[in-house]
Amino acid sequence: MDGAAALVLMLSAMAVLLVGVESQQRVCYSGPPPEPDPDNPDDWMKQVMQEIRKRCPGRRQPTLAGGTEKPTPAVECSSPQPLGMEDGTIQDDRITASSILGTTYPARKARLNIDNGWAAWSNDANPWIEVDLVQSTVVTGVTTQGGYGVYVTAYKVSYKKQPSSDREHVTDGKGNIKVFIGNYDAYTPVTNLFDESVVATVVRIEPTEWQNGLALRLELLGCRRG
Repeated sequence: MDGAAALVLMLSAMAVLLVGVESQQRVCYSGPPPEPDPDNPDDWMKQVMQEIRKRCPGRRQPTLAGGTEKPTPAVECSSPQPLGMEDGTIQDDRITASSILGTTYPARKARLNIDNGWAAWSNDANPWIEVDLVQSTVVTGVTTQGGYGVYVTAYKVSYKKQPSSDREHVTDGKGNIKVFIGNYDAYTPVTNLFDESVVATVVRIEPTEWQNGLALRLELLGCRRG
């Protein structure tokens, strides 16, 4: 392969690889090409392509002010389904709470449309009920219900991506911790969908306001990941 042919091949390869590279990175390959080997032209082309890939990495994630990369969009869940509180798919030992009002209202009874629900002790200053989903799950919302004449009127939702991860809160469209409007009676289910779905293994409901007392039944909505 003579020098002119090698140059044409190299320029053609660069033109293909440069498609999609940001304008400020258009000039990303400089210097002489690898020495051509007349007996192995394919090997020479592989070397050229490797150099181009190394020096022209392609389009980067858009960046926000301050230089940080734009966050990866949340995993989609186009058809959210109940994740197993009401039908018992989520086992009793995967449901825990900050406190219980005697043995009549344990955490395991916090299932939508089942019994009277979970009730927290009256002097519990920071009540919560937590569901361990075991595996990484796309969670898109929560359905809540009161019990035995009392109900939660407002709550927050926190979650862990992995059991060892730090706890995070579901946020609104502005990045603030979202306080969801809960129930207005003890029997009618109320569903709240998140502004953005989250991927979680553990989800915690944190009541912030309640009427007459604190009792809760719930279902988590989302999509199992395999």
